[in-house]
Amino acid sequence: MKKMRNESNLRVTFSKRRTGVFKKASELATLCGVDVAVIMFSPGNRVFSFGSPSVDSVVQRYKTQGPPPLLTLDLNKVHSTADEVELHTHLHCLSNQIAIEKKRTKDLNHLAKAAEDQFWWARPIESMTDSQLDKYKKMLEEFKRQLKEKCGNLN
Repeated sequence: MKKMRNESNLRVTFSKRRTGVFKKASELATLCGVDVAVIMFSPGNRVFSFGSPSVDSVVQRYKTQGPPPLLTLDLNKVHSTADEVELHTHLHCLSNQIAIEKKRTKDLNHLAKAAEDQFWWARPIESMTDSQLDKYKKMLEEFKRQLKEKCGNLN
C-alpha cells in the first residue's frame, strides 16, 4: 500500500474513510461495551476525533494505564448501553428494510417502464408525442395490410 500522490483524491478518500472509521468505532463501542478513542489528522493537518464515552476520558485512562474504577459502576450507564445496543439493532433492521424497499421500488419502476414501453399504444392519443403518433400510424397501416392479406387468404 502506498500513499496517494494526487492531493485531491487524497482529501476525498480521507473524508470518506474518516466517517467509516468513526462509524466502526461507534459500533465497536456500542456492541462490545468498550471505551474507544480515535484521533486522526487530515492531509491538511486538521484534527478529527471520536470517543466513547469521550476522547478525554479514554486518553486520560490510557495515560494512567489503569482500568476504569470499579466502584463507580453506574446503573444508568449500564441501561444506557443496553438502550444503545437495542437502538443500534433497530437501526440496522431499518437500514436493511430501506435497502429492500429501494430495490423493490427500482424493480417496480423498471416493470412500469417496460409495461409503458410495451403498451404505449393503449395510452390516449392526446398524451402521445409526434414520434409516437407517427409510429402508431405506421403500425396501424401495417396491421391493416396484414389483416387484408389474411382476409384475402381466407377466400
